[in-house]
Amino acid sequence: MKEFSIKDVGVKVGLEIHQQLATNKKLFCNCTPIESDEYSTKFQRKLRASKSELGEFDPAALFESTKSKTIMYYANHESSCLVEQDEEPPHELDKDARRIALIISSALKSNVFSEIYPMRKTVIDGSNTTGFQRTMLISQGGFYNVGDVKIGIQSICLEEDAAKILGEEGSIRKFGLERLGVPLVEIATEPFEAELTEIKKIALSLGRILRSTKKVKRGLGSIRQDVNVSIKDGGGHSN
Repeated sequence: MKEFSIKDVGVKVGLEIHQQLATNKKLFCNCTPIESDEYSTKFQRKLRASKSELGEFDPAALFESTKSKTIMYYANHESSCLVEQDEEPPHELDKDARRIALIISSALKSNVFSEIYPMRKTVIDGSNTTGFQRTMLISQGGFYNVGDVKIGIQSICLEEDAAKILGEEGSIRKFGLERLGVPLVEIATEPFEAELTEIKKIALSLGRILRSTKKVKRGLGSIRQDVNVSIKDGGGHSN
């Protein structure tokens, strides 16, 4: 019997890295990102799907709306304000977060856009009180080297982190707002072919580049990495 080789199935991998930035305040308000399990305020919302600017419904949002969840939010006034509660318009974009995103783009030799605009990703699972996530496309292209392998960069975005899931009880889903609005960069690599043992090394190398800026947060939950996998003639992808 022929020995199985991962190359025979044409595996391609792409990484999505979400790294929190080390700033003194959140992305769109002056609140300090403080982790705390003590909450002085709670309120609830029901989120529903709405049409985009193109007049279309997002399929994922429609599916989530069928669950008919009631969202219970828990807040601490030391780490969140009316912006996180969607009771006040967002403030001016944090300049430190923007500067760090530009430093990371330069470190990865990515092409920075001359203008940056906030966009909205529809999210109605409750992790954002607004029903969408604010994100900005900072740059495209670029690369970094892992030994003799060149890993291409697809895009780099600056965006606000989501609320922290606290659990579910029946039809009620609970979130803490201390993490909502914390600035982070999302880095998507180009698809690449690699042995399974090399994928972790490639992800770690990108993490080391981010740490070398000394402008990113450290600790559990401060970086999250998604691995997108596709196979030859698979007709799609899986996570």
